Amino acid sequence: MNQSFLAVSHLFGWRLRTTDGMTAGLRDVLLDTDNWTIRLLAAEAEAWAPERELLIAPRMVAGYDEARAELDLDADAETLRSSPAMAAEDGLAGLGDEDALPPDWAAHWRAEIDPEEGVDPPPPPADELEAEVAADLGVETDLSVDDVLRAETLLGWAAETADGVALTINDLVFDDRDWALAYLDVSIGSSSANAQGASAASGHAKEQSCLVPRQSIDWLNRAGETLHLAVWAQELRAAPQRASPVALDERAKVRVYEPA
Repeated sequence: MNQSFLAVSHLFGWRLRTTDGMTAGLRDVLLDTDNWTIRLLAAEAEAWAPERELLIAPRMVAGYDEARAELDLDADAETLRSSPAMAAEDGLAGLGDEDALPPDWAAHWRAEIDPEEGVDPPPPPADELEAEVAADLGVETDLSVDDVLRAETLLGWAAETADGVALTINDLVFDDRDWALAYLDVSIGSSSANAQGASAASGHAKEQSCLVPRQSIDWLNRAGETLHLAVWAQELRAAPQRASPVALDERAKVRVYEPA
């Protein structure tokens, strides 16, 4: 794919389409908060996995079609149906449960990734052939609840600048070449006394939106549900306005902060 930046919330509700026409709805993405990449796409497939979410490697995405609101997968229906799954009702509940993955999945990927130390998986029962996992899926789901965070969850948390100014996290912008976080889309209140007075009189807060690069993330406070940034509020307010680099963004211009 050519480089483009995609806002993750815009993709929620899009369909994932296989090479032979099967589709599943994109519900969320699971973030690796150590290196800020998308580890897995979480998709619904009620026809064969009710109340569960399929875990799909983002490298299986070959492209997207805005008109159809679909992500094209470089995989067929059989591969999609054999993807690992987890319970959908309680956040990441089920990710560490023995029922989170299809039968023999762990042994299967160990044998494929490291044949010398792995063991061949036992053959699946005759009535569970659909549960056999494709060898191409494996290392992405070798994780625990502590390793990942739902994008939808992070979008409900707060952000804070180095000088303690609260920000609103509007969206997460990813580079579709490697599915790494490129920018945080945040909003910050105006520092103008006049603007603050006008906001108080009207009952509406005047905010400015800004794209902040991943390198400006300082640390994530999971207990406090806050993402701390190593950048000062005034630096964001003074960032230059540029044409939005985000595909499907309706804004003509947006502030883009770049560290000096």
